[in-house]
Amino acid sequence: MAELVLGSYEGCGACDLCSENIDCRKMSVPVNITFLKSQQADNWGRFVTVFKKGEQIKGMAVIKDNKIYCASAESNLYEGYEDFISLENVEIELSV
Repeated sequence: MAELVLGSYEGCGACDLCSENIDCRKMSVPVNITFLKSQQADNWGRFVTVFKKGEQIKGMAVIKDNKIYCASAESNLYEGYEDFISLENVEIELSV
């Protein structure tokens, strides 16, 4: 398989797939995500680290024609926190 290309995540519903009325949920596949830089999220006005640099987790990504449109993952640091992740400073590969 060709190398995956990271797109830029602009928010759910804002990508090219949605503008073409394509149901992206059908293109969601399991992936392995490695964080090259920590990612933070807003916790009631305070930013907290939800994914640590170097952390490797399993997640889901919407992929079409080897382009990653979005990815989501569940944090190991905050129980119950699952959300879309920034596609910057991550490596994503298909789960085997």
